[in-house]
Amino acid sequence: MTNVQETTNTVETKNNWKIDTAHTNINFTVAHMVIAEVTGNFKEFEGTVTASKEDFSDAVVDVTIKAASINTENPDRDAHLRSADFFDAENHPVVTFKSTKTDLIGEGKLKISGDLSIRGITKQIVLDAKFKGKAVSPYGHMIAAFKASATIHRKEFGLQWNAALETGGFLVGEEIELTLNVEVVQ
Repeated sequence: MTNVQETTNTVETKNNWKIDTAHTNINFTVAHMVIAEVTGNFKEFEGTVTASKEDFSDAVVDVTIKAASINTENPDRDAHLRSADFFDAENHPVVTFKSTKTDLIGEGKLKISGDLSIRGITKQIVLDAKFKGKAVSPYGHMIAAFKASATIHRKEFGLQWNAALETGGFLVGEEIELTLNVEVVQ
């Protein structure tokens, strides 16, 4: 009986992965003044991936991001992004993503559908992901790596603020390009 229990616990452990925050980044890009782009990232997040298949085609992803950790390398802009005009981090301290389905669409290529929640508004998005492989770290831990991307429309999540430009157009673009470089450890 003990051997069966130990085997079950080992299998469960092998299926559970934790995001390695030191080797993961969650980046975004948005148009600025129509002709330029601003990039940024989130500095504080955590998450898990559970998968029983070697190719992660049945992955279940759960990520929580601290909204106040937004960083564009400009303190005034970052303070504005944390304000009620954008993320309203005081009243909505976290952004979450919870996958609902993962599909293998080619060798190492995944479509990860899930619910993204920002400012208390939840919308389904699809991440185009590339499973980059597995390796053993210098510390003896099994790691896996992914690169994923998606485009979202900020106004759908209540990020409404903008300013009209005298030359036409708006200060902040509506589409946000997300790029995630993720490393998980067993």
